[in-house]
Amino acid sequence: MAKLYKTTTQKTPDEFIGDFKQNAKSQGFIVRKVFNMMEEFKSHGVEVDEKCEFHSIMVCNPQKAYKSIRENPIRGAILLPPKQVVVYKDDEGKTNIAYLALGTRIVSELLPEDKKFQKGLPESCEKIIKLIDGVK
Repeated sequence: MAKLYKTTTQKTPDEFIGDFKQNAKSQGFIVRKVFNMMEEFKSHGVEVDEKCEFHSIMVCNPQKAYKSIRENPIRGAILLPPKQVVVYKDDEGKTNIAYLALGTRIVSELLPEDKKFQKGLPESCEKIIKLIDGVK
């Protein structure tokens, strides 16, 4: 099963992202890239509301990810999407954080023969939730 983890923080999106980047290492991760999605949309000709804030944080454990895709390259199709944390401001100005964590059941359905990955990916997802909770 997958679960959509949602929470809020009193921090601004930029404050949360800065703290998240700084603390990622404590859970064995790095922040590969932070996308300001409003800038991304604008770069493709989309007119965006200047008050809108939406960021996508790409989180990675490079050593674990490399080892995982070397063992079974198809894992990459499943491994990469659950490493996105989104941070946005809602209409009331509150900073929200959302993250899609994959559980053992869904990974088992996608790669039934890959028992090691069925355990490892959900564990990484739980670490990302702990990281979010430790920063918010």
